[in-house]
Amino acid sequence: MHFKSLCNKADREAINNLISKRLNKVHFSKNLEPVYRRQYQNEAAYEFRVRGIIIFMLYSFLSYGIYQIIPAGKNSTLWFSLYVWVGIIILVAWILSFLKRLNQYFDLYTCIGSMFAVAISFIIVTVVGNDHNDALLHAAMMYAVVIIYAFVGMRFYTALIAGWFGGVIGVIVTKLFHYNIDWTFLNRTYTFSSFLGMALAYAIDRQHRENYLQNCMIELNQLEMKKQSRQLQLLSQIDSLTGLANRRHLSMILEQQWRYAMRHKHPLSIMMIDIDCFKNYNDHLGHQAGDQCLKLIAQELLTISSRSGDLAARYGGEEFLVLIPMFDEKQIESLAKYLIHRIHELKLPHPASSVADIVTISIGTASIKPNEKDDLNQFIRTADNALYSAKAHGRNQYCIGAELMASI
Repeated sequence: MHFKSLCNKADREAINNLISKRLNKVHFSKNLEPVYRRQYQNEAAYEFRVRGIIIFMLYSFLSYGIYQIIPAGKNSTLWFSLYVWVGIIILVAWILSFLKRLNQYFDLYTCIGSMFAVAISFIIVTVVGNDHNDALLHAAMMYAVVIIYAFVGMRFYTALIAGWFGGVIGVIVTKLFHYNIDWTFLNRTYTFSSFLGMALAYAIDRQHRENYLQNCMIELNQLEMKKQSRQLQLLSQIDSLTGLANRRHLSMILEQQWRYAMRHKHPLSIMMIDIDCFKNYNDHLGHQAGDQCLKLIAQELLTISSRSGDLAARYGGEEFLVLIPMFDEKQIESLAKYLIHRIHELKLPHPASSVADIVTISIGTASIKPNEKDDLNQFIRTADNALYSAKAHGRNQYCIGAELMASI
């Protein structure tokens, strides 16, 4: 039986402890056991759709053999009236296995059905048996017990209850009707087959649990590998200092958004941003202060690029690029004004600036509805040229790249 592992409630250390210490009890911890039980019941019910047919065929073959030996008369009629119920129990359990909503009760209905199947087999031996067919009836009971323990699909403790309590019911009913019990023969058949079935059920249950835990370990390894892969992928896309996209990831997203805007005739805008006099800031306040400044500016860029499709990236050094799909020239101009205001509101001291006593930025923008004749690299250069124009005119301002685009 194979399980789809659900290991969210069991970590690697807990699984290793179970494998090394607790599997002899064929029971998991209180957190993992319910998870395992649900999965087991679903799989066991599904497999019983096939096993039930096989069990019924074995039962029919055995019944036919007994029918040929038992002499016609009262005993054969009584045997048939009792043994037919075993077949009915098998068929009912088989039908129930097709009802998915009853999968959670698989242990319950198979345990009850198996218990009564054992009890009926026990009663048949004591009530119907005679000198001519005792051995065959005892053999039939042994088959029933072993099948219940090893083939129905119940877990060890459930099978244990079904096998022994079925025998207890058989003893009680036999005593109520004052039939004799040949304990010597029964100990050699029923008791022996019960211990054999217990050993098989234990080995099967233990192996199932080991497989389940191994599946859990495999799943945990796969989850860790996927997590590491995502982390590596994220690291390959993110600038480690600012947390913004790096230039490599920016190039990929720009290409995607360019093709999308071209296909759907949508506007596309970018802003090239430079921190004014940043070299002086680093030289005067130190690189740690410079790194902190870059991080604070990056946070503001993340704030204004929070829509799906927006992207803020570190373009290089103290330069940043913000990609804003679906924004036209007027919208990107308004956003540039807002960003300059946001940076002013930070009030980061810049004693070495020739522009102001606080950190300021210069911005160059470009907007376009691209077509097949347009070039993405030229679009970026337009924003870059607009940025240099803003810096050339005194910094702490923005410049729209539309006129530059028109003159290319």
